[in-house]
Amino acid sequence: MQLLAVELQAFRNVEAALVEPHPRFNVLCGDNGQGKTNFLEAVYLIGTLRALRAGRLEELVRFGATSARAAARVERGGVERRYDVEVWAEPPRKQARVDGRLVRAAVDYFGGFNVVLFVPDDLRLPRGSPGARRRFLDRAVWNVEPGYLREAQAYERILRSRNALLRDPGARGHVEEMLEVYDQQLAVAAAVIVGRRRRYLADVAERFTAAYERITRSGVAVEARYQGTVALEAPGGAPVAVGEADQAPDPGDGGQATRAPEPADIEAATRAALRATRARDRALGYTTAGPHADDVSFSLGGRPARLYASQGQLRAIVLALKVAEIGHLGAVLGDPPVLLLDDVSSELDPARNRFLFEFLAEVGGQVFITTTDPGHVLLSSERRDFRVAAGAIRAA
Repeated sequence: MQLLAVELQAFRNVEAALVEPHPRFNVLCGDNGQGKTNFLEAVYLIGTLRALRAGRLEELVRFGATSARAAARVERGGVERRYDVEVWAEPPRKQARVDGRLVRAAVDYFGGFNVVLFVPDDLRLPRGSPGARRRFLDRAVWNVEPGYLREAQAYERILRSRNALLRDPGARGHVEEMLEVYDQQLAVAAAVIVGRRRRYLADVAERFTAAYERITRSGVAVEARYQGTVALEAPGGAPVAVGEADQAPDPGDGGQATRAPEPADIEAATRAALRATRARDRALGYTTAGPHADDVSFSLGGRPARLYASQGQLRAIVLALKVAEIGHLGAVLGDPPVLLLDDVSSELDPARNRFLFEFLAEVGGQVFITTTDPGHVLLSSERRDFRVAAGAIRAA
């Protein structure tokens, strides 16, 4: 998978640019605020139809322009395709085309061009908000399973409807019956979301553990564990694992062996939790149980990493998780994804930065790296440098 060319028009502070990247490493260097991350955001938009930073679509449009455009020629498996995304400021909207043909449904757009993003905020994940961890996990799941987007959107629609009913001061009479309907629908949708998230963590667990050990050489066991707001029990009351494949007994579970939950387990447990928390939800005006409130926890040597790990260990955890994501996605696709690294090297100590570039050299694929200091980029070959200043992108 390779970007052959990227063309931008009126995209953020970039008036016009045509970038023909190297098939391996591309380094965009410049001072802060010049447009380096804007280029990555354009590539991310082309690959995902989602903004990297913008809360509103109109923020992508250059000041004074009516629309912005980001397009790319992508080669994969010997086949070249063209992706084209246009965004309008008023009214805010976007339109995507593949090979010149308009894409009607966003989910039909995905599958031919995959990008993995790594930004400095990711390195603060273990001590960040649960919402940031959910977004990090969902981004990884969606890369592997594009259909996850439609499933997540379906869950969000039902959740919004349930919350609106909970907040409606005039809702009386048939509220309980309506909540029963929403609870059933939400439980079915939740089982899909939670199942995919847990399966993903199980799939990358071995790569995650190996990467952490390679980075730290510490011999300390690391684990990423899914923490649901819904308590799961297998038939008969035995505990069910919360994000891992079948495993040995957990002392915290009374010494009983755990197993990965089935969709029916998740659905039944979610429905029961929604019913049990219904009075509290009505008092608060929102739904308190479900995948929208779940979390991911990290542990080192069995102890909570957010409480006991050093800053260096926390960053090693996230770096290892990102390495696992890249390796897993490459294995699933049979082709390394395009990697976008936004000034990550400046946040890593020299040893972890060196590991990152050793890994990137081994894994193959095309990489785009932004930096304010070329000295952070530990690459001596297979690279093309670009200078970014005032929205202009030129080969160095």
